[in-house]
Amino acid sequence: MMVKLTINESGVLEKAELADEAGTVITDSVRGTGDREFCDYSLLTDAVIPDGVTSIGDGAFAGCDWLFGVTIPDSVTHIGNKAFYDCYSLTEIIIPKSVTSIGNEAFVDCNNLESVTILGKITGIGDRAFAWCESLAEITVPDSVTHIGDRAFYGCGKDLVIRTPTGSFAGHYAMENGIKVAEFFT
Repeated sequence: MMVKLTINESGVLEKAELADEAGTVITDSVRGTGDREFCDYSLLTDAVIPDGVTSIGDGAFAGCDWLFGVTIPDSVTHIGNKAFYDCYSLTEIIIPKSVTSIGNEAFVDCNNLESVTILGKITGIGDRAFAWCESLAEITVPDSVTHIGDRAFYGCGKDLVIRTPTGSFAGHYAMENGIKVAEFFT
């Protein structure tokens, strides 16, 4: 089994499908069209998004119960709404410095997600982006972030720590929302 990725001419990941070794799409594994088209399939355990993809579409990996790892290339600039919704086997995610925004509910219900590292120049984290990530213990947020959406960390564990540069927006957000903060000098 393999995954066939569909990337449009603008470099946006539109869908991924389970295929046999010859690359023939296994249509009975596809549920619907558009959002969640390739996910909800329990056999997908690791995803390497090809270099050149600029955006991870809405719901692209939603419901991939056994997705343990995702490699996001430096070409990606946006992670769509619910892109990794309910991928409860993910334990760690590194968001490359090329990403400038994380959509609403992008990682909601990733119950085993323990660590998130956001590199670079991201400016916004969407509403409920990490809500109900009950195992999330640490997220590193750069000082480029100027917006964190409503309930971005709602339902996360009481031990969540936001690591961020001293005096950053994320540090103020954490303190105002009763989240532990570990500030550091840059």
